[in-house]
Amino acid sequence: MKINIVHIVEDLKTGGLEKVIASIVTGLDHEKFNLRVWCLARGGDIFDELKIKGLEIENLEMKSPKNPLFLIKLWKKFKINKIDIVHTHGYTATTIGRLTAFFAGVKVIIAHIHSTYYNYNKKQLIIEKIFSLFTNKIICCSKAVAGFVRENEKIDLRKIQVIYNGIDLHKFEVVSSVKNHENKRFTIGCVASLVEHKGHKYLLEAAKEVLIALPDKVRFMLVGDGVLRQQLEDQARSLGISEYVSFMGNVTNVEALISTFDIAVLASCEREGLGLALLEAMAGGIPVIGTNVGGIPEIIENKKNGLLVKPYDSKSIAQAIILMCSDWPRTKNMGDKARLTVEKKFSKEIMLKTITKLYLELYNGKK
Repeated sequence: MKINIVHIVEDLKTGGLEKVIASIVTGLDHEKFNLRVWCLARGGDIFDELKIKGLEIENLEMKSPKNPLFLIKLWKKFKINKIDIVHTHGYTATTIGRLTAFFAGVKVIIAHIHSTYYNYNKKQLIIEKIFSLFTNKIICCSKAVAGFVRENEKIDLRKIQVIYNGIDLHKFEVVSSVKNHENKRFTIGCVASLVEHKGHKYLLEAAKEVLIALPDKVRFMLVGDGVLRQQLEDQARSLGISEYVSFMGNVTNVEALISTFDIAVLASCEREGLGLALLEAMAGGIPVIGTNVGGIPEIIENKKNGLLVKPYDSKSIAQAIILMCSDWPRTKNMGDKARLTVEKKFSKEIMLKTITKLYLELYNGKK
């Protein structure tokens, strides 16, 4: 008999967390598991993609997380669908999902933590601690996230398991060979939501310095959308670099766009669970530059498979880009090693195998 599993998340817009959910629910063995996805509040691009693929996915249209009628509705859905395992993602879903699953008598409750949420207030940290008491396992996407959960939320170490996000290497085989450069303009790409903690402000400041050092040799491509788009476009204009910076918005086939990058940069400055966008670029053999934040140092080994720079430091970012553009044979070698890193530690197959093992162990332990 199949194990009934539901993944719960607030929405499924385009983002790293959402991509991980899609990889899990499409990649796990559907002969072993009956998989569902419930979006609490709204859908999004990845919701639509999963719907087209025939996944059992619903938008529960939650208006407020404080509405007791909605909690009763969710409680009933657990009961009616005879859910065996609840796997939650994101603060709202891990709070509401775990609470209602507990009262519905769900056998196994899992919380998946995707970042180091240093902006949590005291109340949120206390809630996480209390809810961990009836959570069977807390999956952390990096050792940095596990450290945050342990130190700030005071979670029992036995409840914590690190499972790295996995990349579908087959999607990036076409772009796995880095291009040679002979008097050609470099494309510096960044895939990230246009929000404060992704550090685009510092990347644009770095772009100004790079263009002074390497005039007409580089262009920048920012992939993603968010609340800061207008502000960042204004910043590019005020810096006098707007003709060299393309704001691409959200794209459906990010793999094809990454293949046009020569170098990928992620300038995260506050928090970063792991850096899925960097892993995707590395899977394509693209040389990467990342800040020394969160889980990024767990994927970039400085000067071997990429370059690590200080956060909030546009000069460090600029120097790294200039160095990579100025020594292409060495940069190409870092790109080749980046691909090998993903193959060895961050493949989708490794992630799915580990999650499958965890599901079966927890479920069989509760039978």
